[in-house]
Amino acid sequence: MSLPLIPDTAPFSSEQRAWLNGFFAGMLGVGQVSSLPGTERVPLLACPAVPVGNLGPEMAARGSNSAPPQDDHPWHDPALPLNERLQLAEGKPLASRLMAAMAQLDCGACGYVCQSYSAAIAAGEEKDLTRCSPGGSETAKTLKRLLAIAGPGARSQEPAASSQGVQSNGKLNGSLNGHAAVEKYTRDNPFTARIASVTRLTHQDAPKDTRHVSIDLLDSELTYEPGDALGVCPVNCPDLVRGVIQQLNATGDEPLSTAGRPTKPLREALATDVALSRCPTELLELLAASAQEPAEASRLCELAAADGGPLAGVDLCEMLERFPSARPALAELVAALPRLQPRLYSISSSLKRHPGQVHLTVGVVRFESAGRWRNGVASHFLGVRSNSGDPVRIFVHHSPRFRLPADSNTPIIMVGPGTGIAPFIAFLQEREATGAKGRNWLLFGNQYIHLDFLYREQLDQWAEGGLLNRLDVAFSRDTRQKLYVQHRMLENGAEFWSWLEAGASFYVCGDAKRMAPDVEAALVEIARDHGCLAPAQAKAYVARLAKDNRYLRDVY
Repeated sequence: MSLPLIPDTAPFSSEQRAWLNGFFAGMLGVGQVSSLPGTERVPLLACPAVPVGNLGPEMAARGSNSAPPQDDHPWHDPALPLNERLQLAEGKPLASRLMAAMAQLDCGACGYVCQSYSAAIAAGEEKDLTRCSPGGSETAKTLKRLLAIAGPGARSQEPAASSQGVQSNGKLNGSLNGHAAVEKYTRDNPFTARIASVTRLTHQDAPKDTRHVSIDLLDSELTYEPGDALGVCPVNCPDLVRGVIQQLNATGDEPLSTAGRPTKPLREALATDVALSRCPTELLELLAASAQEPAEASRLCELAAADGGPLAGVDLCEMLERFPSARPALAELVAALPRLQPRLYSISSSLKRHPGQVHLTVGVVRFESAGRWRNGVASHFLGVRSNSGDPVRIFVHHSPRFRLPADSNTPIIMVGPGTGIAPFIAFLQEREATGAKGRNWLLFGNQYIHLDFLYREQLDQWAEGGLLNRLDVAFSRDTRQKLYVQHRMLENGAEFWSWLEAGASFYVCGDAKRMAPDVEAALVEIARDHGCLAPAQAKAYVARLAKDNRYLRDVY
């Protein structure tokens, strides 16, 4: 058997088409694939190894296991601290050093994957150094420092990134006949769906506010699989938009064009096109240049040199209020603001259970910064401000490497504390709908059992009905000594090991910086203690699980 060739009209280079043929062959278990036109068929292993970054940001699957292994990028590990990643990249080309500063999650929230984002910055094609949301200010500051050390001449020596498809707007869907199809709705062309309902999952006295958001897909024909993420294009808080317009002495009706897009009123551009919650260095420099008061200009220059310094968390409205003499032209001001990026949320539903809908588990973000309470842009938009019938712009971000086992008889172990439970609700709905016979074990954790036990009623029903064979929970604030999901793993280490030895697939979803490394350490300890393996052998065992697609992470 050979796969039909991805058509020449598909938006990929010959090397990319060859790699994709190999990818689909691997999915279907095919030993050989059709090669490029005019050549003989080649074995699967002979297909050129094209890095996933070269396939464009929309090709990148969500989660740290989304990209093929890259032995020449040893820093591509979200569990490694930033300083260790930078040490591993010492002496490498600029793009590689920049890549080491990224969060290494390939989450796609920036519009790239880590490798292609760094390549675009190194080539001078991407100016915004703040797009890595998981890396936050730490990544942005490190990128700026690395560029300053390299000097302006270093960029001109880097290969152009766009020629490798870094800015591709299409998303590939692999059909069973091996053909490539460009998806209709993407981050640059989202579908306008409708909010169906928003339900609070946590008690009103809980320290965390978590909402279940249901979205109607209407006539979009959008499809997804359990494990996929939904891209949501948020809208800035109307109060913040009004505050900015007031500070600018504007009406909001002024015509404005942003990033080459069609002209629209200032009010709409501020609401949907640009980020208002932070003030990047370029904006501070623009404000400094326009300030009429010397003291304000001097202070803004100081802040720009310090990446915002003590005002790093201040939004645009407050910055304008603090510096009333700094009023650049509207077009220049908006051009200096970062683009408002989509947010990715793990999907917590199965289309088989909820046809025509997609569900999300949203943790509403609220925090104090610079003496004021601030709201998360997307989480507040989805979980608090949205009502039934409201529009929401979305696209599906496919994650082909974070999937249920192809064999429905395979047992699965799922670790998902907090909102990390989202994809596992989808997994269990899918297994229930398809009548899968494989055993299911969920480990869930949060702070208080009576305040933030997410989906408790549904989980209890699945446990009583036999779909959920094991449910272990850890509520860290209900006991004198904090108890987390990794402790439950260790407590049940013998059974955990028996499930793994029986062929179980192991899934982790949630925080990449603390939870995921702790869970992996517990997994290594279980392999050592219950598998009677030496420490090095235990680590190799876990690495082999990942290589065999039996240890899969969706971390952020």
